[in-house]
Amino acid sequence: MKVNKIISLISSAALCCTAAMSISGNISAEAADIKYEYGVFLGADPEDISDMESYRKIVIDAQYFSKEEISKLKESGHIVYSYINLGSVEEFRPYFKTYEKFSLGVYENWDDERWVDVSQKEWQEFVVDKLAKNILDTGVDGLFVDNCDVYYNFQNEKIYNGVTDILKGFKAYDTYVIINGGDTYVREYAKKNKNLDAVMDAVNQESVFSAINWKNKSFTKNKDSERKYFQEYCKLVDDNGKDVYLLEYTKDTKLIESIKDYCTENNYTYYASDTLDLKTPGQEAGSQLLKTTVEASFPGDANLDNNVDLSDAVLIMQALANPDKYGLEGSDKSHMTLQGSKNGDVEGNNGITANDALMIQKYLLGLVPSLPVFSQAGVQK
Repeated sequence: MKVNKIISLISSAALCCTAAMSISGNISAEAADIKYEYGVFLGADPEDISDMESYRKIVIDAQYFSKEEISKLKESGHIVYSYINLGSVEEFRPYFKTYEKFSLGVYENWDDERWVDVSQKEWQEFVVDKLAKNILDTGVDGLFVDNCDVYYNFQNEKIYNGVTDILKGFKAYDTYVIINGGDTYVREYAKKNKNLDAVMDAVNQESVFSAINWKNKSFTKNKDSERKYFQEYCKLVDDNGKDVYLLEYTKDTKLIESIKDYCTENNYTYYASDTLDLKTPGQEAGSQLLKTTVEASFPGDANLDNNVDLSDAVLIMQALANPDKYGLEGSDKSHMTLQGSKNGDVEGNNGITANDALMIQKYLLGLVPSLPVFSQAGVQK
């Protein structure tokens, strides 16, 4: 009776739960030397390219790289995103003097940087029509957008609208847009618009688990309250169907292990740097191993994470209950794939059914010895 009740409860809950794991994309054979998933190299120059060779997705400042150099990176199997500063301007940029007139104040902890009044049309036109266009013309795969936090520091309607107009301008190029941080703005936009589609494709959140002591430029562990806040923010972005990246600053191997476990559980991507310059080669411990999961035959593994667990039964039930979102052509990034449906068809009925989800649950409870299940004739399907 207890077992039957558990199965009933699990089956009912499955319709309401979100699938626990996303599906990893296949890795190109050209990327044979790539070991890690993601690396941020904002302080790097072209002569530092060798330091990036082990990373599949890399973030650079493409204003310092030629089109040919970026082309070579892509030809060798890398996905390249470029830094672009939406809400502030640094003194070392050649256009600093031109836009210094729109300064809203000095950027805390960065004395050579000024917040910019993003509501100014002249700044918007420069950032979208000139700067972003020039960067994208180098062939990069997307934009890593910094300092949407200008809205956190100057919370008024004109700044909110300025950030929105610029982000929509970036998206108009039909490119991948990662917002670095930006929690105050993104939360507000999601609240007003119910989705994030028009302004972003992903978030890169810095210092979820780690923290920086700016007085002596040392690394420490984040407060639990801060960690929980940013985890909630990451979930908000994830729940809106967008990708989540974590950029941490730490040398603490135990903390890195916590970051790894958290990202594995949520199918997020992380990079933990042991320096603030984001130039030197990443530490091996803080570099996420390449997601080499290939869609393979694995009875019961409906979500293709190389495990059979409750999340597989959940995805089957979701695909049946809401095919537009979780079916083979579903809109959610965790939707069922063709191979996943084959794996999930543990009864061999030429398609997934509620019974397949039930059999997976019975297998997890030890009520069936193996998957796929046996037919009445005693032959394994």
